[in-house]
Amino acid sequence: MSRLIRQLQRPFLLTLIGGLALTAHSQPPMTAKPADIVITNARVHTIDTGPGPNGGSIASVVCISANMIIAVGDAAIATGCSGPATRKIDAGGRLVLPGFIDSHIHAIGGARTDIGINLSLADTPEKLRASLIALRDANHGNEVIYARGWQNHLFGSQGPTAVELDAIFGSRPVILRSVDGHSTWFSSRALELGGASAATRDPEPGISFFERDAKTGALLGTAREGAGGFIVSKLVSQKTTEYEAAFRRWLPEAAAAGLTGVFDAGMGAPREADAYELLAKLETEGALTLRMFTSTGDRGEKDDPVARLVALKKRHTGEMLRPTAVKLFADGVPEGHTAFLLAPYKDRPNFRGKPMMTAEYIQKRLIAGEKAGVPTHTHAIGGAAIRQMLDAVARVRAKTSGDGRLGQRHAIAHMDLVDAADIPRFAKLGVIAQTSMQWATIDPSYDNLAAFVGEPVLAAAYPVKSLIASGAVQTFGSDWPASAYLSTYKPLIQIEVAVTRRLPGNRDAPPRNAAEAITVAQAVTAITRATAYQLGVERTLGSIEVGKRADLIILDRNIFTIDPATIAEASSLLTIVNGKIIRDAINKP
Repeated sequence: MSRLIRQLQRPFLLTLIGGLALTAHSQPPMTAKPADIVITNARVHTIDTGPGPNGGSIASVVCISANMIIAVGDAAIATGCSGPATRKIDAGGRLVLPGFIDSHIHAIGGARTDIGINLSLADTPEKLRASLIALRDANHGNEVIYARGWQNHLFGSQGPTAVELDAIFGSRPVILRSVDGHSTWFSSRALELGGASAATRDPEPGISFFERDAKTGALLGTAREGAGGFIVSKLVSQKTTEYEAAFRRWLPEAAAAGLTGVFDAGMGAPREADAYELLAKLETEGALTLRMFTSTGDRGEKDDPVARLVALKKRHTGEMLRPTAVKLFADGVPEGHTAFLLAPYKDRPNFRGKPMMTAEYIQKRLIAGEKAGVPTHTHAIGGAAIRQMLDAVARVRAKTSGDGRLGQRHAIAHMDLVDAADIPRFAKLGVIAQTSMQWATIDPSYDNLAAFVGEPVLAAAYPVKSLIASGAVQTFGSDWPASAYLSTYKPLIQIEVAVTRRLPGNRDAPPRNAAEAITVAQAVTAITRATAYQLGVERTLGSIEVGKRADLIILDRNIFTIDPATIAEASSLLTIVNGKIIRDAINKP
């Protein structure tokens, strides 16, 4: 087991100047100055160690001064923390947790999904048709109609067709992104206006391509991965002001969900540079109420995303915006036959997908990251893509450290179809196991996916209990707005699914891979303390401990004691980020 994983698993002790070791037990405040905020009468799960039924120590009082936790303990410390100007918050016995940190999301892009109509809830052909008719009737004239969220399982292996859109929209240009974000559905008029035809070349056959008629090569209407990007760029409004307005509207919703930080694994508003300018503007205004750990995307051989991230780290040194990692793609998704599998697709027996990067290319990016102190964060769904990344990290670890021990905290994201033989390698290599937990259910997309990869492979997906037991650092992140079925940014949905392995609130549904269900404490740790470790900020975030930043939430119910099938119904009544109260539904006027 790697040295940094041992560091995450041991009880965390923060030593102040002067040598005082502080734990979550009652202590005098670390400063003589009265606290700005004192939370009393609380059930505080500090998540300071992770293991155990509670995730660590239990307390009843938290004292906050400026942006820092200065005392954690029992009722006796409240008096010592308080002064005439101290704001006292009676939690009423409610649960207090560290703020949730999503380990993989697309927050800026997700917020903008409020344009058009979100089709992700249309999970039957009848519902989708009704939604498309509503979309048509809500848009008049000849403007381009844009929406997102159509479910892959409603269509065959080549996806939906332009003919189907034309039957509803006539000659209108229509562009619809899939719920997973890896496919785009075009009407005939949109293809025409975008300049796409049978003569249009696929950017990367087998990876980024248009679905075509097998005989004529005519475009059927679905583009996989980025193949239709040039059409979207040409026809869809891409104004930074629209992204900004949508993101501002979403921030209060994030606070209500208990989010205090996220890792945005691929940004654009519409460009990456625009997204950074947007976030910097909000931070300067004091309007960025969510910690944004950010990324740079890999644009190909001639690009240097590591150097770009290093430059951004030097430019953005504030508290709320922190450039963190380089985003890579090892493969796509099974629905488009772009996931890189260990065995052939069931409907294409001579094809198991293609890797999006060569071994040499991955190694180049990893070594550059090691030298610059920059971790990578790699999308990998199929078992072969996951193994390719682990193999690359193993080679780089040996090359850069000589003994295979941990360097940068590289993460493999989603890892739906990780093979059992590769599970122990995460802890051994110090690779973060990042999972979008709300996908681990038997939902309407399940049978469709099984037809691509095989039911035995699908049934064994998301082995988070085994990964945790092996010593791996397991983190949870929604990938919102992308999804296989359930598109959500809400951490409590991920926590419920991790515990029940069912769709939220569905007690009667068969669980998916029930042997891999975990405890509430393990699930909370995965989206607090473990994610802080992934992002390299475990000394300041991820648990409620003296000397750490004051990012915490008060939930409306105790998710450790309620029926697990109701966890997703919980919400944050009070959300504090960096010592500031962002949401207060406890003390409403």
